[in-house]
Amino acid sequence: MKLAVLVAAALIVAGCGGGETGGERAPVAAKPGVWTKMFPGGKTRCARGGRYAFWLRRGDPRKLLVFFQGGGGCFDQRSCAPGSTWFDDRVDDLDNPQWSGGVLDLDRAANPFRGWSVVYIPSCTGDVHTGTRLVDYGNVKVHQKGWLNARAALTRASREFPQPKVVFVTGCSAGSVGSAFHFDSIARRYPRARLTELGDSLAFVFPRAIQLNDWGTHTVFPPFFRIGIRRWTMAEFIERLARAHPRRTIARFNHASDDVQERFYAALGDDPSGFEPRLRAAEARLKRLPNYRSFLACGGLHCALPTEEFYSLRVGRVRLRDWVAALAAGKNVSCPLCR
Repeated sequence: MKLAVLVAAALIVAGCGGGETGGERAPVAAKPGVWTKMFPGGKTRCARGGRYAFWLRRGDPRKLLVFFQGGGGCFDQRSCAPGSTWFDDRVDDLDNPQWSGGVLDLDRAANPFRGWSVVYIPSCTGDVHTGTRLVDYGNVKVHQKGWLNARAALTRASREFPQPKVVFVTGCSAGSVGSAFHFDSIARRYPRARLTELGDSLAFVFPRAIQLNDWGTHTVFPPFFRIGIRRWTMAEFIERLARAHPRRTIARFNHASDDVQERFYAALGDDPSGFEPRLRAAEARLKRLPNYRSFLACGGLHCALPTEEFYSLRVGRVRLRDWVAALAAGKNVSCPLCR
């Protein structure tokens, strides 16, 4: 998801963006209080073969926010074609997190992550941060290497912030899946930290079970999910993730009739009205787990954490901002449910 305004564009032209590093000029460390753009090189790629980049921001080294950006999906010749509106195929100035709001507005007094260190992991491969391959869709070839990109960003972040006491892993849209998929490896990097995972607005609820084998996702499944090439559901993945990390909280936020998720649901050949019942059924199943929590809001919006809605949204008496703050603080929270 790209978030930008005319003021942001003007600032870019005027040269007021965050620091940028790459190649041999890369600094030893990210600059305090500044979004610093990093180019990891190596095997990382965006969809059309362009350079991959991510951002770091140094704050309190004891507190780390890991944010996976959304960016749509590329899964056939139509959705992967050049100029496609289905996914973001590059990292450019519009992806700079300094233009984002919500949890990424780190100067806002009400932000529970104010002052934290952050690694911001963009999406530019259409594979929900899980792919490892160059994929051929007819006459369109796409570098779907989101797993390699995310791994490079997380490796650099672990050198930059080696011993945080608290790590909050999240992301919106495609980043929701990325945050869950990479949580196990992040937990292994920081075994002594208090970790929480929160996926925002991509429950991966579809009319049928899925396979991501074309992307090579099955070759990098976490150890608790070595299922080979068979079909699976995101609810199954989340359940196994929660059981593999029983002392960590796994959570999700969704709007009940999210119009973007309904669009992808329809793309797989079913009536989009079927999305909400399947979502509610999946959440009911997952809430049986002692370390799973969810926040289900009414409406059709998509993504809340990087937007102004993060501060304004309520379900009943529970405000989303307060619910997330409590999660980040390691507190037990309820499961607000839109009726």
